[in-house]
Amino acid sequence: MEDLVAEKQNISISEEEQFKEFRRMKRLEEAAANVAKLECDCLSPNVDKMSLKELCRTANSLKLGAIVVRPSVVKACVAFLGKDPQASLIAAVSCPDGGETTEVKALAVNRAIKDGVDETEVCAPTFFIKEGNFAYLKKECKKLARVSRSRALRIVLDCAVLREQEVLKAASTIADTGVNCIRLNGADGELVSKVKAAVKGKCLIKCDGGDTLSAFVNLTVMGADSVSAKSACELANLLLKQAEEE
Repeated sequence: MEDLVAEKQNISISEEEQFKEFRRMKRLEEAAANVAKLECDCLSPNVDKMSLKELCRTANSLKLGAIVVRPSVVKACVAFLGKDPQASLIAAVSCPDGGETTEVKALAVNRAIKDGVDETEVCAPTFFIKEGNFAYLKKECKKLARVSRSRALRIVLDCAVLREQEVLKAASTIADTGVNCIRLNGADGELVSKVKAAVKGKCLIKCDGGDTLSAFVNLTVMGADSVSAKSACELANLLLKQAEEE
């Protein structure tokens, strides 16, 4: 009888341990999914190659969603990420206001693709949006989408400069051109939600400003598919650490 009780106790303990491990694995899966939504902006003109190399190493280790760099360092980052990169590489073109001509942007996108980038982020022509010339915006996006070919293309909207209605109209226009994603710079959660509704599922939404865990969570809850932050690696480490400790 005592042996039977002991056996039942052992089974119970074993099942409890298995359940704890199952819960831990589920937490880690959820944390990894959130880490994959994080992207690290590395656009400072002061960044050096050693810093880029370390960022690429860390991004690979964490399986970060992506790192965003200037076109001039794409080749170096491709080498730093290696033959089996765990994070995407994105080139930021025509920062910060999209003031270059469509032809210049197209050349930059084409060069970044040849250099090995996974995606490009191109700033929308803010001047023409403010002017109400959405036909120019649409034509530019279509040309850039053709140049991008099989690589993903993102268009960046400066929400700190544009009025809400301009952002919504621009987002709706961009979503109809085959662009994969719209990046909203300087948007709060409410605007993210409105843009999400405006694009009607035709493209993804990326936001900046996720430099704290609460800001990251808020933006994803409001509809952001990915979030950019200078502190993306630190946030990723925090998400993974919390998953292990809970």
